[in-house]
Amino acid sequence: MSIKGLTFVKIFACMAMLFLILLFASCTSFVEKKRRVLIVLLDYSASNTELVLESYISVITETIFPNMKPYDCLVVVPIDEGSKMRPVKLVYEDLVEKQFSRRSDGFAHAGDSLKKRFMDYVKETAPKIAETLKTQKHIRKEYTGYTDILGAIHQTTNLIEFNTAGGTMRDAEDFVLGKIRLKSENIIVLLSDMIQDSREYNFNRKHGVNADQTTAYLTDLKKANGIPDLSGCTVFAIGATGRNSAQIDNIHSFWTEYFKNTNAELASYGYNVDGKLRKYLIAAD
Repeated sequence: MSIKGLTFVKIFACMAMLFLILLFASCTSFVEKKRRVLIVLLDYSASNTELVLESYISVITETIFPNMKPYDCLVVVPIDEGSKMRPVKLVYEDLVEKQFSRRSDGFAHAGDSLKKRFMDYVKETAPKIAETLKTQKHIRKEYTGYTDILGAIHQTTNLIEFNTAGGTMRDAEDFVLGKIRLKSENIIVLLSDMIQDSREYNFNRKHGVNADQTTAYLTDLKKANGIPDLSGCTVFAIGATGRNSAQIDNIHSFWTEYFKNTNAELASYGYNVDGKLRKYLIAAD
């Protein structure tokens, strides 16, 4: 090919790419989908009764799971003495891997068909999740002597999804190839009484943890790199309780300061606050 011909090809290629970039700029909404990563920390400590465990599991199967969307992901990990020694995913449901839509779905009824298939999947899968979580409590009974909430939270750093900038050229390429770009939101749900009870940090006292102890614990955690960066994460603590109001308030104060240091947003903290989580998940539709 002549030099003149090569120049023409280059000009044509540049013009084509410019066209694709302009096309992409006006159609980005078609390629970016919202994804919520729900990381649930389930308290398996021996102090919890079977009734308490069932109430925690019901939050997962009745509040969280039915209000997920086709691009969401659910991960359940344990809070117990083995949070650091033997981290494990008790439940992993990445709905991106499921096929709720069909090519045969007509345009007019595609949404209804997808919703029905998803609800059928929830109805079939929720009891299996509940049974798995009950069984795992007995499997992990050797680790239920302590309640290492701090250790479990630190493990979430391996589960958080970060959004990376693709750049205009990459975004245009993905658009042309029909790829879906997922924009992740990380939601951490703690199902626990929030009473840290480990060899290093113990809130299981009459008054929990006072202001001086909170400062000392946080200082120690910072030195040991024990405070993870949870920037962009939204946190719900459900089940928080204690022996008396002083213990409850002091422990609440500790977790408020702790999550400030992680850069996370503590959206809700309390005993029966799963309704706030439900409203949050529904409002995000």
